[in-house]
Formats: sequence, structure tokens, C-alpha cells
Amino acid sequence: MDNYNKNSEEDAPLSPEEIKAIGEIQIGPAKHEVFLNKHYKKLIVGGLALVVAASAAICYATYVQQRDEDAGAAMVSAMKLTSPGSAASPDMYDAAQLATVVGDYAPTPSAPTAELMEGLSLLTAEGDKQQTGIARLEHVAANAANTLISARARAALAAHYMRSGDNDKAAAEWNNIVNLPQNPYTALAYLCLGDLAKQGGDIEGARTFYKQISTACPASPLARQGAAELRLMLLEVDAPKQEVPAPKQETPATNPFANPFGPSPMAPASTGGDFSFPSTSTLPGSGN
Repeated sequence: MDNYNKNSEEDAPLSPEEIKAIGEIQIGPAKHEVFLNKHYKKLIVGGLALVVAASAAICYATYVQQRDEDAGAAMVSAMKLTSPGSAASPDMYDAAQLATVVGDYAPTPSAPTAELMEGLSLLTAEGDKQQTGIARLEHVAANAANTLISARARAALAAHYMRSGDNDKAAAEWNNIVNLPQNPYTALAYLCLGDLAKQGGDIEGARTFYKQISTACPASPLARQGAAELRLMLLEVDAPKQEVPAPKQETPATNPFANPFGPSPMAPASTGGDFSFPSTSTLPGSGN
């Protein structure tokens, strides 16, 4: 009975008052439509800005790539390679062209390498140019982010100072290489530090440096070739002293008339034992 009454109430038609109330309800637009209508201009501007930013990023990336390629090409040109794959030595480099690469392409990865090559080239010169080369290498060694480039610059400086007899500066540069992260010049630095220590009379210091070749750089060519063992073996051996030849005694000029049988008892002392012809006044038939 209750269910019947309930269903009858639900199925009953709406009264005129209820229909009028429903008609007065305002059905507005969806919320996303309201948002779009209110902010569509901002959305359009933002979209255009994103397109412009993406285009600018692509253009800049293309420019950077082209700039880096141009810098690399200019650096290779300055090396003055005679043929593809041929080796180049610092005395062949065009230092002026390398300086241009450093100035025109400073932000590129080629700039530190070009400055290193310029310094190596000028180091082979003399006078002011050599001093400029030293300054270039010192700048590269102190500022290059690439460990290999920094180590190469310091190795060149150290070798130059050793040739010049400035062992203190040479040792300082080799020590700087040792303090860098391990690089292809680390083993050479230990070897040269050992040589300098031995030259200065510090045998124990030299032994320590030589051992570091095998201990710190076991994969280096110097370690594989047994350079450390050879240096340690020769450590106690003094360098051979150069023999100075005795001064050569001058032999007096031979007198063709000298007496080969020794001084004549009849010869005067002033003749030094040389045979002299008698005076014509004492010869037979001289009339005396």
C-alpha cells in the first residue's frame, strides 16, 4: 500500500507552479567557455610568444653550430697541413691566424686550443715573440677548462724552462701537472721531477718520484716501457765524468843538420848539441 502511494506521487504530473519555477531557472554556458571567452586574447599572445621563442632557439642553435664549425676550419687552416692526415709541428703554425681565431671565436671550444697552438708556435721563436708565447701558454694553463689543454701548456713551459736551465720554474710547472686530474702528461711530470731531484742531489726525492710513475700511472706508456725501473736502477750510478785530454806537448822543430848520434863533444853549448860545420878558417888549405 505504501509503495503504491509512493509510486503514484512520483508519477504524478507537475503542477503549474512547478513548471513555472523550472522555466525561471537560467542555464548559463560551461565554465571552460567562460574562461576562453575571458582570456582568449592572452592565450593567443602566449601561443605566439612560444612560437617566437622556439624559432629563436632553433636559429641560435644553428648559429652556434655554424660558428663552431667556422672556428674549427680556421684553426685547421692555421696549422698549415701539407696534406690530409699529415703531422704538423708548432714551427709550421701561422701564429697570426691563430690569434685571429682566438679573438673572433672566443666563445667557441676552438679558442683555447688555438691559443695553445699560438703559444707553442711563438715559443719556438726568439726575443719578444718567445716571451709572448710564454704569456699565451701561462694564460691557457691557468684558465683552460679542459685538463688536457692545461697540462699540454704546462708541459711546454716546463720543457722550455729545463732547456733554459731554470730548474725551479720547470719543477713548479711539472708539479702543477701532477696536481691536475690524471692526464697523459702526469707520468712524464714524475719522470722529469725525478731527474731534477737527482740533478739537485736529492736521491731519495728522485726515488719517490720515479716510483710514482708505476704507482700513480700504471697504464702510461712510460710505465709499460719500464722507464721507472730503469731510472731506479741507474739512480745510484753517477754520471760519467768527461775526461779532459792532457795538453799536447809541442815537439820542437827538427833541425835537418842535427846530430842523430847525440851532442858532439866538440860542439859549443850554445848549439844545443846540434852538429855545426867548422869554420872555413880552420879547415885544411884555408891558409891558416
